Amino acid sequence: MKVLHLSHHYGCLKDHQYVCKELGLELTSVFSLWDTVIPKGSFRMTQELANSIWEKNEKYFQSFDFITTSDTAPLSRIVLENFDKFDGTLIVWVSNRFDYDMNGDMPYYDLFRKYINHPRVKVVPYTEFENVWMTRFGIKTNYPVIRPIGLTIPDPLSEDESHIMGFDGNYELNLEGGDVLVSRYHNDTKFQNSRNICEKFGLKTGTATYRGAEELKQLASLYDCFLIFPDAYSKFTTFELMQIGMPVILPSEELLLELSRRPNYFFSTGVATSTVKYCEWYNEHYENFAVYFEDLDGIGDAVSMVQENRTVILQNMSDCARIHKEHTMNQWKEIYGTV
Repeated sequence: MKVLHLSHHYGCLKDHQYVCKELGLELTSVFSLWDTVIPKGSFRMTQELANSIWEKNEKYFQSFDFITTSDTAPLSRIVLENFDKFDGTLIVWVSNRFDYDMNGDMPYYDLFRKYINHPRVKVVPYTEFENVWMTRFGIKTNYPVIRPIGLTIPDPLSEDESHIMGFDGNYELNLEGGDVLVSRYHNDTKFQNSRNICEKFGLKTGTATYRGAEELKQLASLYDCFLIFPDAYSKFTTFELMQIGMPVILPSEELLLELSRRPNYFFSTGVATSTVKYCEWYNEHYENFAVYFEDLDGIGDAVSMVQENRTVILQNMSDCARIHKEHTMNQWKEIYGTV
């Protein structure tokens, strides 16, 4: 079976590349930054743009049994607007909200509702919060949440793909190593300087500048743990770290809520007491091996706990990673009908 995967997110493409290889599916990946089938920067998928993309690529689209879209879901509009011309199955892996950048486009919402339970449309949330968000708009899917598997293969997505394709900024890999590998995002650099905080405890730190899971694997053996201040309900890194076996320290749910109320702390879509439970950094796997600190003064103790219990933590991570892989692959087998 032939699968075309359209996405704005390199991590989605790499994660699903692993899944499709395991399932024996013939996969073609299209990354919007390549500016080929999908125009670069086309997050607001208007009806006109969707129809234009379809008209230019109709014969190409028709050559696939499945068209899968991921971050962002409005890419599905290319197919939904022309669904009567498509004989295959559309899979919408909803990551980063089904209506990202589509505020005010009521025809898009109506179109999504129209096809939400069509037998050849499978709307699959990648975390439970996506269900919460869709419910706000009267949308409910019949398909279960399928989270990222957190595994990749080193094969390029395309013969023409540059290794650094789609990654802006300085991602030069630093293999010096130390105690704590610190996330590179807003909360660790602009909200606060997380490396400085760690270094006050006498910890040697590094910034997590890497280009995808393959390079993250190299860093896992060089640092004792990974520090993250969550900024979204789900990140591919969450599952990659579990699969790689890199211990994680992070704020408790209570501390995350307290930090999120401070000026300049970033959390996509906002986090509240009623929704923090959907954050994947606190899921049923992470509660078995992550080390949570109740305040910033507890970071030093959290690192010590990892160092003192590393063998047990790594075993727990390995067990959870195996369970998660088996469950996730079985879910995708059901979606693609390869059971």
